[in-house]
Amino acid sequence: MQILIQPKYQSAFEFVSNLPEKFGTEGETIYASRNVVKRFKNDDKEWIVKRYKTPNLIQRLAYTFWRKSKAKRAFLYAQKLESIGIDTPEGIACIECKKYRLFHTGYFISGVCHYPPLYPLLVKEEAFDKRAASVLAAFFVSMHQKGFFHGDPNLSNILYHIDEAGKYHFTVIDTNRSTFKASASPKECLENLKRITHRRDLLQYITEEYASLRGWDVAQSTKQVMDALGKFEKRKKAKRFYKKLF
Repeated sequence: MQILIQPKYQSAFEFVSNLPEKFGTEGETIYASRNVVKRFKNDDKEWIVKRYKTPNLIQRLAYTFWRKSKAKRAFLYAQKLESIGIDTPEGIACIECKKYRLFHTGYFISGVCHYPPLYPLLVKEEAFDKRAASVLAAFFVSMHQKGFFHGDPNLSNILYHIDEAGKYHFTVIDTNRSTFKASASPKECLENLKRITHRRDLLQYITEEYASLRGWDVAQSTKQVMDALGKFEKRKKAKRFYKKLF
C-alpha cells in the first residue's frame, strides 16, 4: 500500500492508512455506483473519501508501471488547481492498494464542500438562470486561459455559491480525468464545452457568451460546439448499444 499525504496532515497518517480496512463498514455513504463516496469523521474534521472502481487487468498494469492512478491524479490535481487559483476541495491524501504486486484499488481523501451543484439551477428550470450561465461562461474562459481543461465538466461536477454581494463562486470536483495545457487552440477549448450539458438552448447560450468573451466568431463557435455535442451523443449511444450486445 502506498500513501501520499499532505505534510500538514501527517498526524492523521494512521487514520488514513486504516481507511481501506474500514471503508466497507464505516462512514456515511453519499454516493454509490461505479465509484463509492463516503463521509468520514476524523477528530473534529469531516473528510470525503472516494473509492474508485477496481480497474480491469490492462488498466491495473498501466497504473502499476507507467500511468498515475485516478486517486493519485485527483490528489495531485487538487494541489495544482490551488496553485493556479481554481477552487476545488482540498486534497488531503491518496491511497493505492496492490494485489499480487499489481495496482488494485485507489482512494482519494479530500476536504468537504457543502455547495450545491449547478445542474438543478441551470438544467431543471424551464427558464434557466442567464446570469448564472453568463458567469459560468466567464469561469470556463478563466479555466482555459489558466491551462485547465476539466475532463468531465458536466454541471454536477461544478458546485456554486453566491456571496453576500451577490457574486457567484464556483468549485470543481471529480477532476482526475482533466488535463493541463500550456496553450490550447480555439478548437480544443470549444471541444471542452460540449460536455457541459445536453440541454441545447443552455449550451448554445454558454457558448455564445464564451466566444464573445474571447473575441471569437460567435456563430462559427456555436456551430462547432453543437456539432461536437451531436457526435459525442452518437458515440455514447453506440457504446451503450454494443455493451448490451456483449
